[in-house]
Amino acid sequence: MFSFFKKQYHEPENLQHQDLLNEPIGSLALSGEDCDQLKNAHGAFGRCYDNPIPVNGLLGTYKYLGKIISPGGNFVFFHRIGSLISEICPNPVDTYEIVDMEGAYWDLLFIDMYHPRRSNKVPEGFRLKPFDKVFGDIPFAFGVDIFCRNFPYDLPEAIESRNNLSAFARRVKERVSQGGYNRPKTQEIKISNIMSCIVSIQN
Repeated sequence: MFSFFKKQYHEPENLQHQDLLNEPIGSLALSGEDCDQLKNAHGAFGRCYDNPIPVNGLLGTYKYLGKIISPGGNFVFFHRIGSLISEICPNPVDTYEIVDMEGAYWDLLFIDMYHPRRSNKVPEGFRLKPFDKVFGDIPFAFGVDIFCRNFPYDLPEAIESRNNLSAFARRVKERVSQGGYNRPKTQEIKISNIMSCIVSIQN
């Protein structure tokens, strides 16, 4: 009865399905679990590779991370650290490091992009920007799906070379040039642990 008033976070599902038609993993994602959270997941949503955020492909990853708002009320910069194997997912789970635009909030988020639509759920403390019915979900964001060794200071160059988005790259460069992005020690430890798992999987 109240579904009419339910806030819409993403574009209609038929449009989300269309985003997958030109992706190499499109058929796999379209046959994936249609859900906001994996049914056999455990651990903190989005912060554990056994409870990753379901999205629809690489474009869906950009759209989701481009709409997420940090506990401090800011959009985020992001880069992909690598992929891990999870016991509940038949396909690799991607690990993204994020930092909000003010440099105040750092985190690691785990993404499972083999699903037909994006989750309407967010990790605790975050929120999603509602769907814009006029402009839709912009297929660009302040991040990349590759590893940035000096994140976020080398992110502008990565956005320019990887995604050819000059305007986005300039905006990120303007912000990070002001400094203030000091990765917490706890974040360094998390990344080190993730990187050791990624290396062991590759070997």
